[in-house]
Amino acid sequence: MRLSPLETRSPTTGAERPVTTDLLAATFLVPSPSPYPLEDVLKDFVAPWSSSYRIAAEEVSHLVSVALRDLAVATPSLSVQSVNVATLPDGRARDHLAALKSLWERMNDALPEDLHIVRHILSCSNEDALEPLPIIGAPCPFESRAEADLRSHLSMLFGALPSSTTGPVAAGALGHVQRHLLDNSPPTASDETLLAFGLRDPREEVAFAAARAQALIRAGYQPQEIGLLVPEDPAYLLPLEPAFNRVGLPLSGLPSEPSLRDHAGEFLTNLLAIMRGPAPRLALASFCLSPLAPWSIDEGRVFANEYAEKGWSPSARSYEGRGAKIFDELRPVSSPAQFIGRLYAVAKLVDAASLVPRINALRPLLSGDSIDWGLLSRAAAPSALVPDSEKRFVEGVSIFDETALPWRPVRHLIVMGLAGTNWPRPVASNPFFTESEIAQIEAATGIKLSSRRRTLARRLELFRRQLCSATEGATLTASVRDLEGKPLAPATALSLVSRALGARNARSLLKSPLTLDQTSRPTNGVVTSLASWHERNARADLPHEGEVAIPSNPFMLRESGGGAVSPQSPSRLETLLVSPFAWLLGEIGAEDRTWSPETLDVLTLGNLIHGTLEGLFPEGAHDLDDATIRIGFPAAFEAAIARNAPWLASEGWVAERRNLAREALEVALAWGRFLADNGAQVRQVETSFSGTYHFGLPIHGRADCLLDLPDGRVIVVDHKRSSSSSRRKRMEAGADLQVELYRRMIATTPDFAHLSPSYIITAYHCTIDGRVLTGPEGADLKSARPVPGPIGAIADQIVAERIGALSAGRLSLNHASDAETFEKTLGIKAYALDNPLIAGFLIPGMRLEEADV
Repeated sequence: MRLSPLETRSPTTGAERPVTTDLLAATFLVPSPSPYPLEDVLKDFVAPWSSSYRIAAEEVSHLVSVALRDLAVATPSLSVQSVNVATLPDGRARDHLAALKSLWERMNDALPEDLHIVRHILSCSNEDALEPLPIIGAPCPFESRAEADLRSHLSMLFGALPSSTTGPVAAGALGHVQRHLLDNSPPTASDETLLAFGLRDPREEVAFAAARAQALIRAGYQPQEIGLLVPEDPAYLLPLEPAFNRVGLPLSGLPSEPSLRDHAGEFLTNLLAIMRGPAPRLALASFCLSPLAPWSIDEGRVFANEYAEKGWSPSARSYEGRGAKIFDELRPVSSPAQFIGRLYAVAKLVDAASLVPRINALRPLLSGDSIDWGLLSRAAAPSALVPDSEKRFVEGVSIFDETALPWRPVRHLIVMGLAGTNWPRPVASNPFFTESEIAQIEAATGIKLSSRRRTLARRLELFRRQLCSATEGATLTASVRDLEGKPLAPATALSLVSRALGARNARSLLKSPLTLDQTSRPTNGVVTSLASWHERNARADLPHEGEVAIPSNPFMLRESGGGAVSPQSPSRLETLLVSPFAWLLGEIGAEDRTWSPETLDVLTLGNLIHGTLEGLFPEGAHDLDDATIRIGFPAAFEAAIARNAPWLASEGWVAERRNLAREALEVALAWGRFLADNGAQVRQVETSFSGTYHFGLPIHGRADCLLDLPDGRVIVVDHKRSSSSSRRKRMEAGADLQVELYRRMIATTPDFAHLSPSYIITAYHCTIDGRVLTGPEGADLKSARPVPGPIGAIADQIVAERIGALSAGRLSLNHASDAETFEKTLGIKAYALDNPLIAGFLIPGMRLEEADV
């Protein structure tokens, strides 16, 4: 594809205009094309991709359409007769090319309308044209065979004219980069004509670009003399207009209105996922947040957060406001009649005017007694509503599109997004031909198909040409992280710029904006703020001693019924063991609530294994042999899935469900053998304990299982989805806090008050390898592995110190070395420190050997 559009100049007026298919069709009076029956032919067409087409017809159809077009524009005269596969050796390349040729022949050599116009004109003479179309410019190295043939044919008919465009005119480092970005010319020294800055994330890039543009305005530039080259990414496009509005600068080239969302399509798509069942959490959450929903935005946000976190919403169940009956309709359906009736019932409770036409369009797709959910989902899918026009007026700062040449030259160009996958975008692989097969086809047939190498070269050359729009200077910006906090690598284009300027690497080229005095002073002279970029305002001022004073006792923040202090759970105190700051954020509810689809994470896997064991070994169970366990396993496993992860029962999770069932059965058999070996009987499941901890702090917890031994002792069991080796390391280091907490709580629980401490055994059932770990009190248990010594002493000491400090108003921050310290010395994975907010307040760390823990 050409970088710049083909243009013509009127011999009469001298006006220049692009050669579009509309212009060609009107000039040569091109007849209407014959039908393009790709979809009809594909339905019964036998090809190497037929099996894929049966599974994903829509996706494969799109890929075939693209491949057929690529083949057409690479052939002489855009004709199927010019494709000769006989010169290719037998193999995959010949099979796929022959299939595409055969498909094109079955379609009677038909083409899409724009290519039909080009093919028609290639057979025309100048007498067929209503006006002459002399062509401007020379061949483009990236033009396709069809574009080259069209340019050559029009030039032969009407003549060729020299281009009126000039090369790069910038001086200094910018001019050198404009000329030599993609070659191996000797580097030049950096100067003020080309500056590069490293920012935190895309939003900060946009804010800095606005401040930079304002600084240029104060230096004497006009807004129309500044250009913005912006990636086609919402992270940049959405904050662009607000950022420039804050500094009083107009923008030229923005969409006239933001892209419109198809709310009816989104609402209906989520509703289909819910009615298909089991309802995905995010479908329920998105349903509650839809603008079509009858409740308020705040109410919908509460419902959505609860659905996303728990899979069900207590607030929705108790809701009695407008549209409350809609929640009665959010159930799976079993027949087409029930499905349509349920959709109309929901439509009456929301915006019927927008939903009813979409529902009516689904009715013809229902036949018989079954429902084709895939077909319905494709029909109901939301469509992107693209703005009709753009704001382009002379006085604004110009916005240039990522995929096109700038529409006017500027004195200074600001290029954003030079990190991650921008400049150039990655090139997708061809699903029909490998790179070597494309080269083989070109050598054997002369057909020059689009390759990844050519596409990448075109995108790099496009970036160079975009830089050439700047006549005096350019500012480049790159983010260190994306909006999710993930680190970003410099873009390929930035690496090429650094090579042209002789920099050590791309990162060394980036300057810090903190030394550049950029303000937010509007251009009308009214100063609203004068906030300079200073390092002291951009980085956390952390105390060297590692403690922060807090105004009150944080253990009083949460209250249970009656005004009493809410008790702490073992998991909350284990967070306190690792990071008091992370614990405090949890107490005030400032935790990560990122929505994510259902997945088999560690928590879900643990709940499923635990639920299966609970179903197989209820209260009173004992002496279950392998045969009994195998018979009862399917029902227990399915019940655990229905209770903990109903989405796992859907057809898309068959492989995962089968593997998990195999693992769960092995765990259950090993657990049954442990119970039989020790003559143990299940006393209780999900047993609650309560008590007090250091400084009178109330605590509560729930043990997964209690076992009675023949000698009167009781085993408190916690099923853990971990290996025994990792848990054993933690216990041997004295860092197992949960054991210490259970011992304290059992002693104060009335049902166990008669038991002496020597009659209580705490144990971990590690389900990954099926082993049982106990403290020294369980040394005589069969098939168990006792860990000698005080297995919770060190953790107990650390948490006691943390509680004392927090109660006194002292919050300890973590050191950068803490994650390594906890893992190496205590066997604890410090997951709390993975939180980016916690990581942003780490004290530059002490060495491991200096750590107190």
